[in-house]
Amino acid sequence: MKEHIINFFKGIIIGIANVIPGVSGGTMAVSMGIYEKLVDVIGNFFHDFKKNFVKNMIFLIPLGLGAAFAIIAFSKLILFLLEDYAMQTQFAFIGLILGSMPFIFKKSTEKGFKKSYIIPGIITFAIGVTLAVLQLMGVTGNPVESFDINFVNIIILFVYGFISAASMIVPGISGSFILLLLGAYTAIMTAISTLNILVLIPFALGVALGIIACSKLIDYLLHKFYGYTYFAIIGFVIGSVPAIYPGFSFDLAGLTSIIIMVLGFVASYFITKYTNK
Repeated sequence: MKEHIINFFKGIIIGIANVIPGVSGGTMAVSMGIYEKLVDVIGNFFHDFKKNFVKNMIFLIPLGLGAAFAIIAFSKLILFLLEDYAMQTQFAFIGLILGSMPFIFKKSTEKGFKKSYIIPGIITFAIGVTLAVLQLMGVTGNPVESFDINFVNIIILFVYGFISAASMIVPGISGSFILLLLGAYTAIMTAISTLNILVLIPFALGVALGIIACSKLIDYLLHKFYGYTYFAIIGFVIGSVPAIYPGFSFDLAGLTSIIIMVLGFVASYFITKYTNK
């Protein structure tokens, strides 16, 4: 029961991360030590289905409920925090990410280390920084406030869901940021906060398929190229920090942001240390 409660709260953190542009749910899954198991369970969900179904669902249900609860319950709150307390909110997630790095580095070398592992890390770090630069430059799609339900938009919503879900699974790449680039972030967040089922169903179907497909790919890479894949993940995670960084001001907001970041760092460090023994 204790493990299920912990996974529920981990799901909440992943769900909140997926709502915030620049923050990756995959990064938070890595930081909490459940990423490998998550992509393995989702990617191989239909393998030995009858044998593993109950075990897989016992793991996935608390995470899924936590994530769904966070997305529905906190979507309006996160929009409010990003609008009125953006610096503190973003610094909190920077602290959570940085606090998990010792665990991630340790995890990446469990099966040995080669200097060549650094190459994919450099490449993915460059991708993360590029996304940060795009964000600073305001390179986003024409924002859409809402979707009219017709056949074309249903297909578009499905594709948007697939793309954003694939990016959610890859640590360091924010599904919400991808939606910003596509210009659909406001419309999707509005649909979630108002429970617009007609918009959410095709989007959710795309999300489900995207998560399954990407999880299967990453699970394969982790089994065949463990070190290279983990260092690529590290590059994405470190490269995501510039994308999250909201700037800094030498005032009360800046002071509270630093305090919140330190608290986030400490919390993340000890959570990863004591829940992944």
